[in-house]
Amino acid sequence: MERKPIADETENPKRRAGSFWRVVSSSRRRVIIGIVAVFGLMFAVSVGISGCMMSFRMEASEVIRHFESQGLPLPEFFDHAVDEGSIHVAKTGDGKRPTVVFVHGSPGSWDNFIHMLSDEELTSRYTVVAVDRPGFGRTLPKGPEPSLKVQARRIHRAVVGSGAPMPAIWIGHSLGGPVIARLAIDYPESVSGLVLAAPSMDPELEKKKWFNYVAKVPPIKWGLSREWRNSNEEIFPHKEELALLANDLEKLKANTIVVHGDKDSLVPVENADYVKERLKSAKVELRILKGVDHFTPWTHPWELKDAAHSLAAEKNGP
Repeated sequence: MERKPIADETENPKRRAGSFWRVVSSSRRRVIIGIVAVFGLMFAVSVGISGCMMSFRMEASEVIRHFESQGLPLPEFFDHAVDEGSIHVAKTGDGKRPTVVFVHGSPGSWDNFIHMLSDEELTSRYTVVAVDRPGFGRTLPKGPEPSLKVQARRIHRAVVGSGAPMPAIWIGHSLGGPVIARLAIDYPESVSGLVLAAPSMDPELEKKKWFNYVAKVPPIKWGLSREWRNSNEEIFPHKEELALLANDLEKLKANTIVVHGDKDSLVPVENADYVKERLKSAKVELRILKGVDHFTPWTHPWELKDAAHSLAAEKNGP
């Protein structure tokens, strides 16, 4: 009797997979299905988070509509390009008035401060500038830049290169706070004052949340937008970056105002006390806002404007 040759299952992937699935017990099948389902759900949630949570970058058409609706000209846009990439800058005003520069947190983009660049009270008194930090908005390259020193250098070069008069009042929100603190140490000639809005400054208070770790898992990470992915990536080395900054904070001499809500759920208000303690060579004023959370640039923009006016008055005298 002639024997039929035994088929080589390596030649038939579907059959091989089917054979594997048949030998797996029903309980293990349920575990495998459950794991796949969980990762699939997490991936879908991450996509939903990226798409449904607050967008930190406006479309060009939205920017145009915003200024047109107020009868205002568009800002001047400038990309400062060097070998390491480019920094995107938006600027309003005639370039002759003193400068106020806004630096966003994480994530974010220059248009987080679009309401400041279209505020006639500000633009009538100042040249108003906002930037896209490295890793965000239209700045290139698209990957994150963990170094505060590198961020400060690139942003400083870009703002100066845009023609904005120096020295300037620099306003940094959240992670933008330590960036402008580093800038004030390295380029004191370009800084007439600092406004630190809910700044993440104290390395001992820098705590990662559970979702920071979840967002590093590949299925989740792949579903996040570039802004959210870069934001998470720059959070992990931030504690070490703040420790490096702490060594130089005594060198910071610019007058500084800290604006911080006492109900901040993201950056503890104790960061304000840390700034007061560490900036030994600077005049520091704390403005603690009662019942206010982390998002002061949007909920209390007048507080940032008033701080800028105060610093300008100190510079120009009574």
